[in-house]
Amino acid sequence: MDEGMATAVAGAAGLVGAVFGGGISGWFTKKAADNGAAATAQAARDTGDRTVQAAIEGARRAGFEATRHLELQTQHAQRDWLFQRRVDALVGFMETYDAFARITPAYCGAVENGIDRDDIRAAIGAAQLGVTQAHFRILAFGPEHLRYPSGAVREALEDYTDALSDWDRAEEERTPARHRLGVRARDASAIMAQAHSDFVDEVTAYIRSAEAAGGRAG
Repeated sequence: MDEGMATAVAGAAGLVGAVFGGGISGWFTKKAADNGAAATAQAARDTGDRTVQAAIEGARRAGFEATRHLELQTQHAQRDWLFQRRVDALVGFMETYDAFARITPAYCGAVENGIDRDDIRAAIGAAQLGVTQAHFRILAFGPEHLRYPSGAVREALEDYTDALSDWDRAEEERTPARHRLGVRARDASAIMAQAHSDFVDEVTAYIRSAEAAGGRAG
């Protein structure tokens, strides 16, 4: 091959290389660009998915925390309501007992001195009914451990009322048993007073326990 032919062949080869080389290089460049764009799009989708998922999870946690907070507030309000009902019942019971206790000295004096006592008898009956009704509120609201002590007060009060009634009739009829029945009434009064004192101690301990627990007690 002479020098001219070699130069021509080399030139043609260079042209072919340039054409095909440029085409291949462009194809790889486009392919890389397409792959990069796809990867970028996938990364964006993944980031978007994670963002959406994080938002959903955050909303779920926020919803759970809000629900839990509402539940705690509701429980707190329910405990407050029940505690207040219990305190009201206990105070009401003690107030009705005091009303009964204030009447009985006048009743005993009227029995001893033979004074008309129909009005006092009616007041005694009303006061006893008030104690019974107040005791029912303790039975309804609790607390459980104060139901028995309050019941002991009520029973002792009823026994005292029965003893007073027996003594009253004996004095009216001037029967020989009137002195014995008067002693029985005084003994019943002492038993009632002791039951009431024990109950007050229990209530005081309950209120102190509630104060130590921040206004909550079972």
